[in-house]
Amino acid sequence: MEFVGNQINFKTVLATLTVAFFIGRINLFEGTFPQAVALITVMVAVSTVYIYLVPVIAIAMLTYGGVILNLYGDMMAMIFCGIFFLFFHNHRFTINQRTSVAVAAIIVCNCAYYAYGHLIYLLSIETMIKEAIAVIVYIRVFNTIARILFVGKNPMQIAEEKVGLAYEIFAISLIGAIGAQQVVFPLWLLVIVVIQYCKGIQPAMAAAGIAAVFWQCQHVDHGELFIALFAGMLTGWFLASLIDGKYRKTMLALTIFATIAVSASDQIYGAAAVMALFIAVPSSIITRLWCIGEERFCQQSATGADLKLEAIKRDLMKKREVFLSLSKLYSAGMDNKQIVSYQFDGMARTVSELMTDLDGRGASSAEKNAPQILVGSASYAFEAVSGDSCLSFSFGKNKQALIISDGMGKGSRAATESKLVVTTLSKLLAAGFDVDIAMKTVNAILMTGNSAEMFATVDLAIIDKVTGRAQIFKMGAASTFVKHNGSVSMLKRPAPPVGIVDGLKLEYIDVRLKRGDLLIMVSDGVTDCDRRDPDGLWLRERLTELGSRDPDTVAELIVNKAAEKYGIRERDDLTVMVAAI
Repeated sequence: MEFVGNQINFKTVLATLTVAFFIGRINLFEGTFPQAVALITVMVAVSTVYIYLVPVIAIAMLTYGGVILNLYGDMMAMIFCGIFFLFFHNHRFTINQRTSVAVAAIIVCNCAYYAYGHLIYLLSIETMIKEAIAVIVYIRVFNTIARILFVGKNPMQIAEEKVGLAYEIFAISLIGAIGAQQVVFPLWLLVIVVIQYCKGIQPAMAAAGIAAVFWQCQHVDHGELFIALFAGMLTGWFLASLIDGKYRKTMLALTIFATIAVSASDQIYGAAAVMALFIAVPSSIITRLWCIGEERFCQQSATGADLKLEAIKRDLMKKREVFLSLSKLYSAGMDNKQIVSYQFDGMARTVSELMTDLDGRGASSAEKNAPQILVGSASYAFEAVSGDSCLSFSFGKNKQALIISDGMGKGSRAATESKLVVTTLSKLLAAGFDVDIAMKTVNAILMTGNSAEMFATVDLAIIDKVTGRAQIFKMGAASTFVKHNGSVSMLKRPAPPVGIVDGLKLEYIDVRLKRGDLLIMVSDGVTDCDRRDPDGLWLRERLTELGSRDPDTVAELIVNKAAEKYGIRERDDLTVMVAAI
Protein backbone atom coordinates (compact mmCIF):
# COMPACT_ATOMS: atom_id res chain seq x y z
CA MET A 1 0.00 0.00 0.00
CA GLU A 2 1.34 3.39 -0.93
CA PHE A 3 1.46 6.27 1.50
CA VAL A 4 -0.06 9.42 0.01
CA GLY A 5 1.51 12.67 1.10
CA ASN A 6 4.69 13.28 3.09
CA GLN A 7 3.49 16.08 5.31
CA ILE A 8 2.25 15.18 8.78
CA ASN A 9 0.80 18.08 10.70
CA PHE A 10 0.25 18.34 14.43
CA LYS A 11 -3.46 17.50 14.28
CA THR A 12 -2.78 14.32 12.33
CA VAL A 13 -0.10 13.16 14.77
CA LEU A 14 -2.26 13.95 17.80
CA ALA A 15 -5.29 12.15 16.37
CA THR A 16 -3.20 9.12 15.42
CA LEU A 17 -1.60 8.91 18.88
CA THR A 18 -4.98 9.21 20.62
CA VAL A 19 -6.61 6.50 18.51
CA ALA A 20 -3.61 4.19 18.87
CA PHE A 21 -3.59 4.64 22.66
CA PHE A 22 -7.26 3.71 23.03
CA ILE A 23 -6.91 0.76 20.68
CA GLY A 24 -3.94 -0.43 22.74
CA ARG A 25 -6.14 -0.49 25.86
CA ILE A 26 -8.71 -2.88 24.40
CA ASN A 27 -8.45 -6.40 25.76
CA LEU A 28 -10.50 -9.41 24.74
CA PHE A 29 -10.95 -12.94 26.04
CA GLU A 30 -9.81 -12.10 29.58
CA GLY A 31 -6.51 -10.48 28.76
CA THR A 32 -5.54 -10.69 25.08
CA PHE A 33 -4.63 -7.73 22.85
CA PRO A 34 -5.08 -8.87 19.23
CA GLN A 35 -6.04 -5.40 18.02
CA ALA A 36 -2.66 -3.98 19.05
CA VAL A 37 -0.79 -6.52 16.93
CA ALA A 38 -3.19 -5.99 14.03
CA LEU A 39 -2.86 -2.19 14.13
CA ILE A 40 0.95 -2.23 13.98
CA THR A 41 0.89 -4.88 11.22
CA VAL A 42 -1.30 -2.68 9.04
CA MET A 43 0.12 0.76 9.84
CA VAL A 44 3.79 -0.09 9.36
CA ALA A 45 2.86 -1.67 6.04
CA VAL A 46 1.19 1.63 5.07
CA SER A 47 4.31 3.61 5.95
CA THR A 48 7.35 2.91 8.10
CA VAL A 49 6.89 6.30 9.73
CA TYR A 50 4.17 4.74 11.89
CA ILE A 51 6.75 2.70 13.79
CA TYR A 52 6.50 5.44 16.43
CA LEU A 53 3.13 3.93 17.41
CA VAL A 54 4.84 0.89 18.95
CA PRO A 55 5.89 2.57 22.24
CA VAL A 56 2.52 4.37 22.46
CA ILE A 57 0.58 1.12 22.20
CA ALA A 58 2.97 -0.59 24.61
CA ILE A 59 2.34 2.14 27.22
CA ALA A 60 -1.42 1.76 26.69
CA MET A 61 -1.16 -1.99 27.24
CA LEU A 62 0.87 -1.50 30.43
CA THR A 63 -1.92 0.56 31.98
CA TYR A 64 -3.58 -2.78 32.74
CA GLY A 65 -0.65 -3.79 34.95
CA GLY A 66 1.16 -7.08 35.21
CA VAL A 67 -1.73 -9.24 36.37
CA ILE A 68 -2.81 -10.12 32.84
CA LEU A 69 -0.82 -13.11 31.68
CA ASN A 70 -1.16 -12.57 27.94
CA LEU A 71 -0.13 -8.92 28.13
CA TYR A 72 3.61 -9.39 27.78
CA GLY A 73 3.35 -12.14 25.19
CA ASP A 74 1.10 -9.94 23.01
CA MET A 75 3.39 -6.96 23.59
CA MET A 76 6.35 -8.98 22.37
CA ALA A 77 4.34 -10.02 19.30
CA MET A 78 3.36 -6.40 18.62
CA ILE A 79 7.00 -5.22 18.87
CA PHE A 80 8.17 -8.10 16.68
CA CYS A 81 5.62 -7.26 13.95
CA GLY A 82 6.65 -3.60 14.01
CA ILE A 83 10.37 -4.42 13.64
CA PHE A 84 9.77 -7.18 11.08
CA PHE A 85 7.70 -5.03 8.71
CA LEU A 86 10.05 -2.07 9.26
CA PHE A 87 13.06 -4.04 8.02
CA PHE A 88 11.18 -5.79 5.21
CA HIS A 89 9.16 -2.78 4.07
CA ASN A 90 10.53 -3.04 0.54
CA HIS A 91 8.94 -6.45 0.17
CA ARG A 92 5.29 -6.06 -0.79
CA PHE A 93 3.46 -8.51 1.43
CA THR A 94 -0.11 -9.39 0.60
CA ILE A 95 -2.72 -9.02 3.31
CA ASN A 96 -2.79 -12.79 3.78
CA GLN A 97 1.00 -12.89 4.22
CA ARG A 98 0.90 -10.06 6.77
CA THR A 99 -1.90 -11.83 8.62
CA SER A 100 0.10 -15.07 8.72
CA VAL A 101 3.13 -13.28 10.20
CA ALA A 102 0.96 -11.60 12.87
CA VAL A 103 -0.77 -14.85 13.88
CA ALA A 104 2.53 -16.72 14.02
CA ALA A 105 4.09 -13.94 16.13
CA ILE A 106 1.24 -14.11 18.67
CA ILE A 107 1.43 -17.90 18.99
CA VAL A 108 5.25 -18.05 19.23
CA CYS A 109 5.65 -15.08 21.58
CA ASN A 110 2.92 -16.20 23.97
CA CYS A 111 4.24 -19.77 24.08
CA ALA A 112 7.77 -18.43 24.74
CA TYR A 113 6.53 -16.14 27.53
CA TYR A 114 4.56 -18.90 29.28
CA ALA A 115 7.50 -21.29 28.95
CA TYR A 116 9.96 -18.72 30.30
CA GLY A 117 7.75 -18.09 33.33
CA HIS A 118 7.15 -21.82 33.90
CA LEU A 119 3.43 -21.17 33.41
CA ILE A 120 2.89 -23.42 30.43
CA TYR A 121 0.13 -25.25 32.33
CA LEU A 122 -1.90 -21.99 32.30
CA LEU A 123 -1.71 -21.62 28.53
CA SER A 124 -5.21 -21.97 27.04
CA ILE A 125 -5.39 -23.38 23.52
CA GLU A 126 -8.97 -22.12 23.22
CA THR A 127 -7.92 -18.56 24.08
CA MET A 128 -5.04 -18.82 21.59
CA ILE A 129 -7.43 -19.84 18.79
CA LYS A 130 -9.86 -17.02 19.66
CA GLU A 131 -7.04 -14.47 19.63
CA ALA A 132 -5.79 -15.72 16.25
CA ILE A 133 -9.29 -15.31 14.79
CA ALA A 134 -9.55 -11.83 16.31
CA VAL A 135 -6.22 -10.84 14.73
CA ILE A 136 -7.47 -11.95 11.31
CA VAL A 137 -10.65 -9.90 11.70
CA TYR A 138 -8.90 -6.79 13.02
CA ILE A 139 -6.27 -6.80 10.30
CA ARG A 140 -8.97 -6.75 7.64
CA VAL A 141 -10.87 -4.03 9.44
CA PHE A 142 -7.82 -1.80 9.86
CA ASN A 143 -6.70 -2.52 6.30
CA THR A 144 -10.09 -1.37 4.95
CA ILE A 145 -9.96 1.82 7.00
CA ALA A 146 -6.35 2.48 5.93
CA ARG A 147 -7.28 2.14 2.26
CA ILE A 148 -10.03 4.70 2.72
CA LEU A 149 -7.91 7.20 4.65
CA PHE A 150 -4.57 6.88 2.85
CA VAL A 151 -5.17 5.53 -0.63
CA GLY A 152 -8.37 7.17 -1.78
CA LYS A 153 -7.51 6.84 -5.46
CA ASN A 154 -10.48 4.69 -6.42
CA PRO A 155 -12.96 4.67 -3.54
CA MET A 156 -15.58 2.84 -5.59
CA GLN A 157 -13.44 -0.32 -5.27
CA ILE A 158 -14.50 -0.47 -1.62
CA ALA A 159 -18.13 -1.53 -1.21
CA GLU A 160 -20.25 0.66 1.05
CA GLU A 161 -21.26 -2.36 3.14
CA LYS A 162 -17.63 -3.21 3.82
CA VAL A 163 -16.87 0.38 4.76
CA GLY A 164 -19.82 0.46 7.13
CA LEU A 165 -18.73 -2.79 8.78
CA ALA A 166 -15.20 -1.51 9.23
CA TYR A 167 -16.33 1.71 10.88
CA GLU A 168 -18.78 -0.06 13.15
CA ILE A 169 -16.16 -2.48 14.49
CA PHE A 170 -13.66 0.35 14.76
CA ALA A 171 -16.08 2.50 16.75
CA ILE A 172 -16.99 -0.40 19.05
CA SER A 173 -13.32 -1.00 19.71
CA LEU A 174 -12.74 2.63 20.67
CA ILE A 175 -15.75 2.68 22.97
CA GLY A 176 -14.75 -0.62 24.54
CA ALA A 177 -11.34 0.86 25.40
CA ILE A 178 -13.00 3.25 27.87
CA GLY A 179 -13.75 0.35 30.20
CA ALA A 180 -16.63 1.94 32.15
CA GLN A 181 -19.61 -0.33 31.42
CA GLN A 182 -22.25 2.06 32.82
CA VAL A 183 -21.07 4.63 30.27
CA VAL A 184 -20.18 2.37 27.36
CA PHE A 185 -23.53 0.64 26.90
CA PRO A 186 -25.68 3.83 26.84
CA LEU A 187 -23.15 5.53 24.58
CA TRP A 188 -23.20 2.69 22.07
CA LEU A 189 -26.98 2.56 22.34
CA LEU A 190 -27.02 6.18 21.15
CA VAL A 191 -24.72 5.26 18.26
CA ILE A 192 -27.08 2.47 17.15
CA VAL A 193 -30.24 4.59 17.21
CA VAL A 194 -28.47 7.34 15.24
CA ILE A 195 -27.37 4.75 12.66
CA GLN A 196 -30.93 3.51 12.36
CA TYR A 197 -32.36 7.01 12.00
CA CYS A 198 -29.85 8.06 9.35
CA LYS A 199 -29.18 4.82 7.45
CA GLY A 200 -32.13 2.49 8.19
CA ILE A 201 -32.89 -0.50 10.33
CA GLN A 202 -30.61 -3.05 8.62
CA PRO A 203 -27.30 -1.20 9.28
CA ALA A 204 -28.45 -0.54 12.85
CA MET A 205 -29.21 -4.21 13.49
CA ALA A 206 -25.85 -5.14 11.99
CA ALA A 207 -24.15 -2.67 14.36
CA ALA A 208 -26.07 -4.08 17.33
CA GLY A 209 -25.11 -7.63 16.35
CA ILE A 210 -21.43 -6.69 16.10
CA ALA A 211 -21.65 -4.93 19.45
CA ALA A 212 -23.20 -8.03 21.04
CA VAL A 213 -20.30 -10.15 19.78
CA PHE A 214 -17.81 -7.60 21.11
CA TRP A 215 -19.43 -7.59 24.55
CA GLN A 216 -19.28 -11.38 24.61
CA CYS A 217 -15.60 -11.25 23.74
CA GLN A 218 -15.11 -9.11 26.83
CA HIS A 219 -17.16 -11.57 28.92
CA VAL A 220 -19.72 -8.85 29.69
CA ASP A 221 -23.26 -10.22 29.71
CA HIS A 222 -25.03 -7.78 27.40
CA GLY A 223 -26.30 -10.38 24.92
CA GLU A 224 -29.84 -10.28 26.29
CA LEU A 225 -29.83 -6.50 26.17
CA PHE A 226 -29.02 -6.49 22.48
CA ILE A 227 -31.69 -9.10 21.76
CA ALA A 228 -34.13 -6.76 23.49
CA LEU A 229 -32.68 -3.92 21.44
CA PHE A 230 -33.48 -5.79 18.21
CA ALA A 231 -37.09 -6.14 19.29
CA GLY A 232 -37.23 -2.49 20.33
CA MET A 233 -35.84 -1.25 17.03
CA LEU A 234 -38.30 -3.29 14.99
CA THR A 235 -41.26 -2.28 17.12
CA GLY A 236 -40.30 1.38 17.13
CA TRP A 237 -39.74 1.40 13.37
CA PHE A 238 -43.15 -0.02 12.52
CA LEU A 239 -45.01 2.04 15.13
CA ALA A 240 -43.45 5.22 13.78
CA SER A 241 -44.24 4.29 10.19
CA LEU A 242 -47.88 3.65 11.11
CA ILE A 243 -48.26 6.96 12.94
CA ASP A 244 -46.29 9.53 10.97
CA GLY A 245 -42.80 9.76 9.52
CA LYS A 246 -42.02 12.94 11.43
CA TYR A 247 -42.52 11.09 14.75
CA ARG A 248 -40.13 8.30 13.77
CA LYS A 249 -37.26 9.53 15.93
CA THR A 250 -39.36 9.96 19.08
CA MET A 251 -41.23 6.67 18.69
CA LEU A 252 -37.98 4.80 18.09
CA ALA A 253 -36.34 6.22 21.21
CA LEU A 254 -39.35 5.67 23.48
CA THR A 255 -39.88 2.09 22.30
CA ILE A 256 -36.23 1.10 22.75
CA PHE A 257 -36.12 2.75 26.16
CA ALA A 258 -39.26 0.91 27.27
CA THR A 259 -37.81 -2.39 26.04
CA ILE A 260 -34.51 -1.88 27.87
CA ALA A 261 -36.30 -0.69 31.01
CA VAL A 262 -38.11 -4.02 31.20
CA SER A 263 -35.10 -6.20 30.43
CA ALA A 264 -32.19 -4.32 32.07
CA SER A 265 -32.95 -2.27 35.15
CA ASP A 266 -29.27 -1.63 35.88
CA GLN A 267 -28.91 0.32 32.62
CA ILE A 268 -32.08 2.36 33.01
CA TYR A 269 -30.50 5.70 33.90
CA GLY A 270 -27.92 5.70 31.13
CA ALA A 271 -30.51 4.54 28.58
CA ALA A 272 -32.93 7.26 29.72
CA ALA A 273 -30.23 9.92 29.35
CA VAL A 274 -29.16 8.97 25.82
CA MET A 275 -32.74 8.45 24.60
CA ALA A 276 -33.71 11.89 25.96
CA LEU A 277 -30.67 13.37 24.20
CA PHE A 278 -31.64 11.61 20.97
CA ILE A 279 -35.17 13.06 21.14
CA ALA A 280 -34.02 16.55 22.17
CA VAL A 281 -31.43 17.03 19.42
CA PRO A 282 -33.20 18.35 16.26
CA SER A 283 -33.42 15.93 13.36
CA SER A 284 -31.70 18.39 11.05
CA ILE A 285 -28.61 18.48 13.28
CA ILE A 286 -28.37 14.67 13.43
CA THR A 287 -28.72 14.40 9.66
CA ARG A 288 -26.19 17.15 9.02
CA LEU A 289 -23.57 15.67 11.37
CA TRP A 290 -24.01 12.30 9.73
CA CYS A 291 -23.53 13.80 6.28
CA ILE A 292 -20.43 15.67 7.42
CA GLY A 293 -18.97 12.43 8.77
CA GLU A 294 -19.64 10.57 5.54
CA GLU A 295 -18.29 13.44 3.47
CA ARG A 296 -15.08 13.54 5.53
CA PHE A 297 -14.35 9.84 6.02
CA CYS A 298 -16.40 7.95 3.43
CA GLN A 299 -16.73 9.99 0.27
CA GLN A 300 -18.28 7.24 -1.83
CA SER A 301 -21.17 7.00 0.65
CA ALA A 302 -21.95 10.70 0.70
CA THR A 303 -21.50 12.38 -2.65
CA GLY A 304 -22.01 16.06 -3.28
CA ALA A 305 -25.41 15.28 -4.78
CA ASP A 306 -26.41 13.42 -1.60
CA LEU A 307 -25.41 16.35 0.58
CA LYS A 308 -27.37 18.76 -1.61
CA LEU A 309 -30.34 16.39 -1.41
CA GLU A 310 -30.16 16.37 2.38
CA ALA A 311 -30.04 20.16 2.42
CA ILE A 312 -33.13 20.33 0.20
CA LYS A 313 -34.97 17.86 2.42
CA ARG A 314 -34.13 19.85 5.55
CA ASP A 315 -35.35 23.03 3.88
CA LEU A 316 -38.57 21.35 2.79
CA MET A 317 -39.09 20.00 6.30
CA LYS A 318 -38.87 23.52 7.73
CA LYS A 319 -41.34 24.84 5.16
CA ARG A 320 -43.77 22.03 5.92
CA GLU A 321 -43.74 22.83 9.63
CA VAL A 322 -44.32 26.52 8.89
CA PHE A 323 -47.25 25.79 6.60
CA LEU A 324 -48.82 23.40 9.13
CA SER A 325 -48.56 25.94 11.93
CA LEU A 326 -50.07 28.67 9.75
CA SER A 327 -52.87 26.32 8.70
CA LYS A 328 -53.80 25.77 12.36
CA LEU A 329 -53.59 29.50 13.02
CA TYR A 330 -56.12 30.39 10.33
CA SER A 331 -58.41 27.38 10.73
CA ALA A 332 -60.91 29.04 13.11
CA GLY A 333 -64.09 30.47 11.61
CA MET A 334 -65.67 30.31 8.17
CA ASP A 335 -64.49 33.33 6.24
CA ASN A 336 -61.49 34.30 4.16
CA LYS A 337 -59.23 32.96 6.91
CA GLN A 338 -60.63 29.48 6.24
CA ILE A 339 -59.43 29.70 2.65
CA VAL A 340 -55.96 30.72 3.84
CA SER A 341 -55.96 27.72 6.19
CA TYR A 342 -56.73 25.37 3.30
CA GLN A 343 -53.94 26.93 1.25
CA PHE A 344 -51.31 26.45 3.95
CA ASP A 345 -52.49 22.91 4.66
CA GLY A 346 -52.24 22.13 0.96
CA MET A 347 -48.73 23.60 0.83
CA ALA A 348 -47.66 21.41 3.76
CA ARG A 349 -48.99 18.29 2.04
CA THR A 350 -47.30 19.31 -1.19
CA VAL A 351 -43.97 19.61 0.60
CA SER A 352 -44.50 16.16 2.13
CA GLU A 353 -45.04 14.76 -1.36
CA LEU A 354 -41.82 16.41 -2.54
CA MET A 355 -39.90 14.88 0.37
CA THR A 356 -41.33 11.47 -0.48
CA ASP A 357 -40.29 11.95 -4.11
CA LEU A 358 -36.75 12.83 -3.01
CA ASP A 359 -36.54 9.64 -0.93
CA GLY A 360 -37.64 7.53 -3.90
CA ARG A 361 -35.84 9.22 -6.78
CA GLY A 362 -36.15 7.72 -10.23
CA ALA A 363 -39.23 6.43 -11.98
CA SER A 364 -39.98 2.72 -11.82
CA SER A 365 -40.26 0.66 -14.96
CA ALA A 366 -44.05 0.55 -14.54
CA GLU A 367 -44.21 4.34 -14.39
CA LYS A 368 -41.96 4.76 -17.41
CA ASN A 369 -44.13 2.36 -19.43
CA ALA A 370 -47.44 3.82 -18.28
CA PRO A 371 -49.97 3.84 -21.14
CA GLN A 372 -51.26 7.11 -22.53
CA ILE A 373 -54.93 7.93 -22.01
CA LEU A 374 -56.70 9.50 -24.98
CA VAL A 375 -59.26 12.13 -24.00
CA GLY A 376 -61.84 13.72 -26.25
CA SER A 377 -64.66 16.18 -25.60
CA ALA A 378 -67.64 17.84 -27.26
CA SER A 379 -70.01 20.58 -26.11
CA TYR A 380 -73.04 22.51 -27.30
CA ALA A 381 -74.25 25.89 -25.99
CA PHE A 382 -77.89 26.92 -26.35
CA GLU A 383 -76.96 30.56 -25.64
CA ALA A 384 -74.05 32.72 -26.72
CA VAL A 385 -71.88 31.37 -23.89
CA SER A 386 -71.97 27.86 -22.41
CA GLY A 387 -72.35 27.63 -18.65
CA ASP A 388 -70.35 24.38 -18.68
CA SER A 389 -66.56 24.22 -18.45
CA CYS A 390 -64.36 21.17 -18.87
CA LEU A 391 -60.64 20.41 -18.80
CA SER A 392 -58.31 17.42 -19.06
CA PHE A 393 -54.68 17.45 -17.89
CA SER A 394 -51.90 15.21 -16.55
CA PHE A 395 -50.34 15.86 -13.15
CA GLY A 396 -48.37 14.21 -10.37
CA LYS A 397 -47.04 10.70 -10.84
CA ASN A 398 -48.76 9.37 -13.96
CA LYS A 399 -52.20 10.74 -13.17
CA GLN A 400 -54.81 12.04 -15.59
CA ALA A 401 -57.62 14.35 -14.45
CA LEU A 402 -60.93 15.09 -16.20
CA ILE A 403 -63.15 17.88 -14.85
CA ILE A 404 -66.64 19.04 -15.83
CA SER A 405 -68.34 21.90 -13.99
CA ASP A 406 -71.79 23.36 -14.57
CA GLY A 407 -72.33 26.84 -13.16
CA MET A 408 -75.63 27.98 -11.61
CA GLY A 409 -78.07 29.18 -14.26
CA LYS A 410 -77.04 29.89 -17.83
CA GLY A 411 -74.96 32.28 -19.87
CA SER A 412 -71.98 34.34 -18.80
CA ARG A 413 -72.61 34.15 -15.05
CA ALA A 414 -72.77 30.36 -15.10
CA ALA A 415 -69.68 30.30 -17.34
CA THR A 416 -67.77 32.49 -14.85
CA GLU A 417 -68.60 30.17 -11.96
CA SER A 418 -67.78 26.95 -13.80
CA LYS A 419 -64.54 28.36 -15.23
CA LEU A 420 -63.48 29.52 -11.76
CA VAL A 421 -64.06 26.02 -10.40
CA VAL A 422 -62.25 24.22 -13.21
CA THR A 423 -59.28 26.60 -13.26
CA THR A 424 -58.80 26.61 -9.49
CA LEU A 425 -59.10 22.85 -9.15
CA SER A 426 -56.68 22.18 -12.00
CA LYS A 427 -54.04 24.57 -10.69
CA LEU A 428 -54.25 23.24 -7.11
CA LEU A 429 -54.05 19.62 -8.23
CA ALA A 430 -51.14 20.38 -10.55
CA ALA A 431 -49.37 22.10 -7.65
CA GLY A 432 -49.63 18.90 -5.59
CA PHE A 433 -52.64 19.67 -3.40
CA ASP A 434 -54.79 16.76 -2.24
CA VAL A 435 -58.24 16.54 -3.82
CA ASP A 436 -59.79 17.05 -0.37
CA ILE A 437 -57.94 20.32 0.25
CA ALA A 438 -58.42 21.55 -3.35
CA MET A 439 -62.19 20.92 -3.24
CA LYS A 440 -62.56 22.55 0.17
CA THR A 441 -60.66 25.57 -1.11
CA VAL A 442 -62.99 25.93 -4.10
CA ASN A 443 -66.02 25.48 -1.84
CA ALA A 444 -64.80 28.19 0.53
CA ILE A 445 -64.04 30.57 -2.35
CA LEU A 446 -67.54 30.21 -3.80
CA MET A 447 -69.16 30.72 -0.39
CA THR A 448 -67.18 33.87 0.37
CA GLY A 449 -66.59 35.22 -3.13
CA ASN A 450 -69.38 37.78 -2.96
CA SER A 451 -72.69 38.45 -1.27
CA ALA A 452 -74.71 36.80 -4.04
CA GLU A 453 -75.43 33.09 -4.08
CA MET A 454 -72.79 31.29 -6.09
CA PHE A 455 -72.39 27.56 -6.63
CA ALA A 456 -71.46 25.02 -9.31
CA THR A 457 -71.41 21.28 -9.85
CA VAL A 458 -68.13 19.40 -9.98
CA ASP A 459 -67.52 16.10 -11.75
CA LEU A 460 -63.88 15.09 -11.28
CA ALA A 461 -62.21 11.85 -12.38
CA ILE A 462 -58.58 11.08 -11.49
CA ILE A 463 -57.11 8.10 -13.34
CA ASP A 464 -53.85 6.39 -12.42
CA LYS A 465 -52.18 5.56 -15.74
CA VAL A 466 -50.11 2.73 -14.23
CA THR A 467 -52.75 0.82 -12.25
CA GLY A 468 -55.88 1.92 -14.12
CA ARG A 469 -57.57 2.87 -10.87
CA ALA A 470 -59.99 5.78 -11.21
CA GLN A 471 -61.41 7.91 -8.40
CA ILE A 472 -64.56 9.78 -9.39
CA PHE A 473 -65.66 12.71 -7.21
CA LYS A 474 -69.18 14.06 -7.70
CA MET A 475 -70.57 17.25 -6.20
CA GLY A 476 -74.08 17.67 -7.65
CA ALA A 477 -72.85 16.13 -10.90
CA ALA A 478 -74.59 13.81 -13.37
CA SER A 479 -73.90 10.10 -13.65
CA THR A 480 -70.73 8.72 -15.20
CA PHE A 481 -70.68 5.75 -17.58
CA VAL A 482 -68.05 3.05 -18.12
CA LYS A 483 -68.04 0.86 -21.24
CA HIS A 484 -66.24 -2.47 -20.78
CA ASN A 485 -66.33 -5.34 -23.31
CA GLY A 486 -69.51 -4.02 -24.91
CA SER A 487 -71.47 -3.58 -21.68
CA VAL A 488 -72.14 -0.18 -20.08
CA SER A 489 -72.41 0.51 -16.35
CA MET A 490 -73.60 3.72 -14.69
CA LEU A 491 -71.90 5.33 -11.67
CA LYS A 492 -73.61 7.95 -9.53
CA ARG A 493 -73.36 9.42 -6.05
CA PRO A 494 -75.69 12.14 -4.69
CA ALA A 495 -73.97 15.17 -3.15
CA PRO A 496 -74.65 18.95 -3.10
CA PRO A 497 -72.71 21.23 -5.46
CA VAL A 498 -69.76 23.22 -4.15
CA GLY A 499 -70.50 26.65 -2.71
CA ILE A 500 -73.71 25.70 -0.86
CA VAL A 501 -72.80 24.07 2.47
CA ASP A 502 -69.91 24.49 4.90
CA GLY A 503 -67.92 21.51 6.13
CA LEU A 504 -67.70 19.76 2.78
CA LYS A 505 -67.65 15.97 3.12
CA LEU A 506 -65.82 14.49 0.18
CA GLU A 507 -66.45 10.93 -1.03
CA TYR A 508 -65.57 9.21 -4.26
CA ILE A 509 -66.41 6.22 -6.42
CA ASP A 510 -63.51 3.81 -6.86
CA VAL A 511 -63.42 1.90 -10.14
CA ARG A 512 -60.74 -0.17 -11.89
CA LEU A 513 -60.36 0.52 -15.61
CA LYS A 514 -58.71 -1.88 -18.05
CA ARG A 515 -57.28 -1.55 -21.53
CA GLY A 516 -60.04 -1.02 -24.05
CA ASP A 517 -62.44 0.61 -21.58
CA LEU A 518 -64.17 3.95 -22.15
CA LEU A 519 -64.95 6.40 -19.34
CA ILE A 520 -67.75 8.81 -20.29
CA MET A 521 -68.48 11.92 -18.21
CA VAL A 522 -71.44 14.17 -19.04
CA SER A 523 -73.03 17.35 -17.71
CA ASP A 524 -76.60 17.22 -16.37
CA GLY A 525 -77.82 18.74 -19.63
CA VAL A 526 -77.12 15.39 -21.31
CA THR A 527 -78.86 13.21 -18.71
CA ASP A 528 -81.88 15.56 -18.49
CA CYS A 529 -82.60 15.60 -22.23
CA ASP A 530 -85.24 12.87 -21.82
CA ARG A 531 -87.34 13.41 -18.69
CA ARG A 532 -89.12 10.11 -19.25
CA ASP A 533 -85.77 8.33 -18.90
CA PRO A 534 -84.17 9.53 -15.60
CA ASP A 535 -81.79 6.53 -15.50
CA GLY A 536 -80.20 7.38 -18.86
CA LEU A 537 -81.14 4.14 -20.56
CA TRP A 538 -81.00 5.84 -23.96
CA LEU A 539 -77.39 6.85 -23.35
CA ARG A 540 -76.38 3.36 -22.25
CA GLU A 541 -78.02 1.89 -25.35
CA ARG A 542 -76.32 4.47 -27.57
CA LEU A 543 -72.90 3.66 -26.06
CA THR A 544 -73.51 -0.05 -26.51
CA GLU A 545 -74.31 0.45 -30.19
CA LEU A 546 -71.26 2.60 -30.91
CA GLY A 547 -68.37 0.68 -32.44
CA SER A 548 -65.90 3.59 -32.43
CA ARG A 549 -63.31 4.01 -29.67
CA ASP A 550 -62.19 7.45 -30.80
CA PRO A 551 -62.94 9.75 -27.81
CA ASP A 552 -63.81 12.80 -29.91
CA THR A 553 -66.16 10.82 -32.16
CA VAL A 554 -67.98 9.21 -29.21
CA ALA A 555 -68.36 12.58 -27.44
CA GLU A 556 -69.70 14.28 -30.59
CA LEU A 557 -72.25 11.52 -31.28
CA ILE A 558 -73.58 11.69 -27.70
CA VAL A 559 -73.96 15.49 -27.82
CA ASN A 560 -75.81 15.31 -31.14
CA LYS A 561 -78.19 12.64 -29.84
CA ALA A 562 -78.91 14.61 -26.66
CA ALA A 563 -79.64 17.81 -28.62
CA GLU A 564 -81.99 15.83 -30.84
CA LYS A 565 -83.91 14.49 -27.84
CA TYR A 566 -84.60 17.99 -26.47
CA GLY A 567 -86.66 18.80 -29.52
CA ILE A 568 -88.46 22.13 -29.08
CA ARG A 569 -88.21 22.12 -25.26
CA GLU A 570 -86.04 24.60 -23.35
CA ARG A 571 -82.57 23.27 -23.60
CA ASP A 572 -79.58 23.12 -21.27
CA ASP A 573 -75.89 23.31 -22.17
CA LEU A 574 -74.36 19.97 -23.17
CA THR A 575 -70.83 18.77 -22.37
CA VAL A 576 -69.33 15.29 -22.80
CA MET A 577 -65.80 14.07 -22.00
CA VAL A 578 -64.56 10.61 -23.01
CA ALA A 579 -61.35 8.90 -21.85
CA ALA A 580 -60.13 5.87 -23.81
CA ILE A 581 -57.83 3.58 -21.81
